Amino acid sequence: MIHFRYLTVFAGWEKEVASGTTLKLKQQRSRDRREQILSAATKLFGQRGIDGTSLTEVAAVAKVPLSSIYDYFEDKRALVLDVPEGNFEALYQKTEPLLVKSGDPVEQLRIIFLTNFQYIKDNPSWGRVFFLEIWPSVLAAEPRVKKAVDKYALRYVQLIKQAIRAGTYRRNLDPYTAMSLMMGGMCHLTAVWLLYGRKYDLVKKGKTLFTTLHNGFVQR
Repeated sequence: MIHFRYLTVFAGWEKEVASGTTLKLKQQRSRDRREQILSAATKLFGQRGIDGTSLTEVAAVAKVPLSSIYDYFEDKRALVLDVPEGNFEALYQKTEPLLVKSGDPVEQLRIIFLTNFQYIKDNPSWGRVFFLEIWPSVLAAEPRVKKAVDKYALRYVQLIKQAIRAGTYRRNLDPYTAMSLMMGGMCHLTAVWLLYGRKYDLVKKGKTLFTTLHNGFVQR
């Protein structure tokens, strides 16, 4: 009798574990499919422009049924607004492992700045859709886009403040002005790089820009 009860309990536990595993696999597949759609949308929006791309084309490149797009996004506009957040999250995944190697705020600032240039260089479609399509348009004021950009900009502000407290950057430096100079320079370099056929090394130009700005921020 005891043996039977043990088997019954074990079977129930085994079934629960299997059910939990199945759920996790489904959730992972769902995340993967969503990322496929965002990746395809980023590619096509960058190549053809947002207005020149249909959801049918996005579905074809993502290799998913058109109906699957509507499982994740209400319409094309919702998909467009999710592209920045998805790409910023991908950028963070590349940046975070590099940041743990240094506790120096200026070095971390340099890593964040240059990793973004590298991400744009590796994903020019993302650079084109964000810097040439979304950022210069009214879409930049959309709450979801603004939230994604603000989250990224705040990382700069926090590190600049740390560098000021450490005495590396001058005490009268406005962290928000410094952040604006860095992000504005990034936007300009990237836009020119994209508009004129990517004729220069974007990361190398980014390094030069960082050095120039850093020299203007330091305590004399």
